[in-house]
Amino acid sequence: MKKIFYVMLLGLMACLTKANAEVDPNFHVYICFGQSNMEGNAQWESQDVGNVDPRFQMLATCNFSSPNRKLGNWYKAICPIVSPVGKLGPTDYFGRTMVANLPDHKIGVIAVAMGGSPIEMFDKDKYQAKLNENPNEWWAILAKQHYGGNPYGRIIEMAKKAQKVGVIKGILLHQGCSNCGDPNWPNMVKKIYNDMLKDLGLNAADVPLFVGEVEYADMGGGCASHNVQVDRLPSVIPTAYVVSAKNLPGNGTDPWHFSAQGYRVLGMRYAQQALRVIYDIDPDYDDPFLPTTEKGINERFTTLTSISGKPFAIVNEAEAKAFYCTFGQHLGYADFRTAFKETNSSYFFKIQKTSGGFRLRLVTPEGNDYQVGGETGYLNSPSVDGNSCFVGGLNGQNGYDIPKGAVWAMEYVDGKGFSIKNVGTGKYLKDASSPAKYDEPTYFTFCTLGVSAGIDLPVADARTSDVYTLQGVKAGTKEQWSSLPQGIYIVDGKLKVKK
Repeated sequence: MKKIFYVMLLGLMACLTKANAEVDPNFHVYICFGQSNMEGNAQWESQDVGNVDPRFQMLATCNFSSPNRKLGNWYKAICPIVSPVGKLGPTDYFGRTMVANLPDHKIGVIAVAMGGSPIEMFDKDKYQAKLNENPNEWWAILAKQHYGGNPYGRIIEMAKKAQKVGVIKGILLHQGCSNCGDPNWPNMVKKIYNDMLKDLGLNAADVPLFVGEVEYADMGGGCASHNVQVDRLPSVIPTAYVVSAKNLPGNGTDPWHFSAQGYRVLGMRYAQQALRVIYDIDPDYDDPFLPTTEKGINERFTTLTSISGKPFAIVNEAEAKAFYCTFGQHLGYADFRTAFKETNSSYFFKIQKTSGGFRLRLVTPEGNDYQVGGETGYLNSPSVDGNSCFVGGLNGQNGYDIPKGAVWAMEYVDGKGFSIKNVGTGKYLKDASSPAKYDEPTYFTFCTLGVSAGIDLPVADARTSDVYTLQGVKAGTKEQWSSLPQGIYIVDGKLKVKK
């Protein structure tokens, strides 16, 4: 009897070991859901056919007839990815861009979307009532035909299946026109996101949410006002990231959908955010719709020092954008709110051009804008391009309230750097890790943003045969360049990137 028991136990253990071994840690899966823009609305073109890396996979969330696919099976992610009525959408070039930048990974997508669908159709506590109230709507018919009348349930069912072979790394959402401008939309998204995490046993910190903006008004978008709600998401969901739709062309036919090229680039922008946030790398892709100043971003680097190696950010007021970077690593452009979150910084400094020159202004995460006073409030010239300058490492500013309309004075001490003082309270800004009190100055280093042609460096007499880190520590010599790890270094008095 004991022998039979041990044989059964060994067999059970073998089965469990085999099951665990089937989970590939490098197979990263993304849940994608929403309405027609996520479903895909543009006819794919010749450039979209026949060039899909087999490492980009889709899990069929319904049955397809052309091509023939069965619910619950994995396939190479060729169009259409989301449903039999879907076309080219952001999922296509999201996955293609991801595998192009992650040569050691497979990428899978689980996509559920219905054209015209309100966000309530993905709420497990509201979808049935919504369906009962609108049984003949197009999205209701699609939900019943493809997802058994329960889109959220189908997502969870397929995601659990995916967890047996891979790891869920993120969630993509594109929805809003059917709830255009609803101020409660961010909270509804938050509930759905939290429900997904709970039902799949996931942690928010490990599975961020990426949400795309809708078509802008200047590109013909008819519900562009909803972007106000999309852009609120990072303040409602700490692990949410906005994917910009700026300059993406519409299809010229209706006021809701992007063109094929618009979908391609939107998918690349989703991938850009995911690659930065999850993998800490800058993606390799071409975005033809970025302004010239943004397209040149890879030629711009930060020379920075800090008392604690905290993140940094600068503000480009003219474009309502911000560069952001972690210590020693360039990341890229973001909107103000996303950059506040990305850098975990509490304050930004921006340049304002005035009749007296260039005025330095302080911006808080809440969007309050304060004048920096004193002689150093005026600068002879901006750091770069007439609009950019920054101070780094200002985290955890919770020692006292900032009065509305405050005036800040900057004080410089040679060899230490700048301190920023509230004229009204006499209190200083300070880094959260600084031992200084709020009535004592904490010194920060001004950082300049420049182009690869040459910038001022924080290391004196750096023009030698030696290679330095951004902290001024010798990393090696120019002859040893090929053996140095990836990063940004000071070489011949200039910044140089080792890829």
